Amino acid sequence: MDTGTKTLLLNLPININDVSDYNGVLQPVGLSVISSFLKQQGCKVTLYDAFGYHEQRDNIIKYIKELNPKIIGVTLMTNHLPQTLPFLKDVKLLFPDVITVVGGAHPSAAYESLLQNNKEVDVAVIGEGEYTMLDLIKSVQKGESFDQVKGIAWRPNGKVKVNPFREYIQDLDSLPFSDWESLPMENYFDVWTIKKNYANMVLSRGCPFGCTFCGAKNALGRKQRKRSPEHIIGEIKLLYDKYNVRNLLFSDSTLNVDNQWVQEICEELLKLNKSLVWGCNIRADRIDKETLKLMRKSGCVKLFIGVESADNRILKSMRKGENIEKIEEGIRLINEAGLIPDMGFILGMPGETEESMKRTIEFAKRHKKSVCAFTLASPFPGTELYEDAKKEGFMVEDWSKFDIYSIAYVPKGLTRKKLEYYYQLAVKSNYLRFSYFYRQISQIKSWVNFKIYLRLAYRIFFNRLLKLEY
Repeated sequence: MDTGTKTLLLNLPININDVSDYNGVLQPVGLSVISSFLKQQGCKVTLYDAFGYHEQRDNIIKYIKELNPKIIGVTLMTNHLPQTLPFLKDVKLLFPDVITVVGGAHPSAAYESLLQNNKEVDVAVIGEGEYTMLDLIKSVQKGESFDQVKGIAWRPNGKVKVNPFREYIQDLDSLPFSDWESLPMENYFDVWTIKKNYANMVLSRGCPFGCTFCGAKNALGRKQRKRSPEHIIGEIKLLYDKYNVRNLLFSDSTLNVDNQWVQEICEELLKLNKSLVWGCNIRADRIDKETLKLMRKSGCVKLFIGVESADNRILKSMRKGENIEKIEEGIRLINEAGLIPDMGFILGMPGETEESMKRTIEFAKRHKKSVCAFTLASPFPGTELYEDAKKEGFMVEDWSKFDIYSIAYVPKGLTRKKLEYYYQLAVKSNYLRFSYFYRQISQIKSWVNFKIYLRLAYRIFFNRLLKLEY
């Protein structure tokens, strides 16, 4: 079926006003799969990764003018609202007939306020985008209203209307591989990239855990839906053979929900017998020796664990479903397998005290070989943290602060000054220590790796450490 309706799927830079503002450049996996799916259905779709091309705002506008699409689809992140919405407003002023569609975790949760307050947004996709975008394109092509399109909120006659929810796609193998051909594959990297080229893959959708601070469930649901190992390996083989990819990131929320499935993937990677390295996000309490052994043997070199807090009271309140003792045991098993996990921590969750923050900072300092990333609690719409914050009288003042590195929320019992002090203490105690510098230097494996670490060191020093109050 040829819809004849030009659709642009646009991935904007993190900072549209400063395209040099980034630590890594990852492929827009969500838009990329939607692009492949729509092309498979015969739609006239262009995937344009302006972030990957490091394009300036004016060049993006010029590109839109030359393409002249009828529909523009954009992924909308909470902290990008202050930049993306003015950009879409300019687009609508220049091209008033274009239909703007936004998707992602924020529109899936805050669609009503988004449409009420921002006339530059025509449609908000709630949940997954493949079939919803297909139905939108068909409706535009036929000149029909969006009444029958499931999974959207829109604004007919100036009033927000929410259509019935669209069920999640259960068979992920039915979806095509990402639209790698439309992406500038040479331009992607992450802070741990060792070999060119680099690819970001999602092997499953949905996360069964109920962390109060996470908004991913708004778009992808609470049940993990998995691609088959054969489907995954087919895409990896394509990336290796056609795009010379040697570095992979499996960016699932939690890869090791099902260890048997992870083991099957590792076994298939071993059969593939390619020179690949890869990393992923895991939960420490679900680690086992056999899975770790296979992960390392099949090329795993990077593990990230969301520890969040070293205080069991805080872990319980954020519904992590694990305690610090289980996390410590998982870290021990990872170390025994010859891997060093990177760890993430959140300061400023509800119930946080000076003592709980001290405990978390000391925990991180004890794990000298790990890179410990400290962030601040951001009450994203659609999360329990957001609802708890509203009950405390929380009001959004500046969406740009929802970047997990700025103070967007101060829990009861703490002052902004105290939270800022302990966050500064945490960052300095992590980055300004000999063991951190030693590990970063010892991990440099290639010239590509060296250049990335040099850039990261510059950004940490000038963008983070020099801005802290001593």
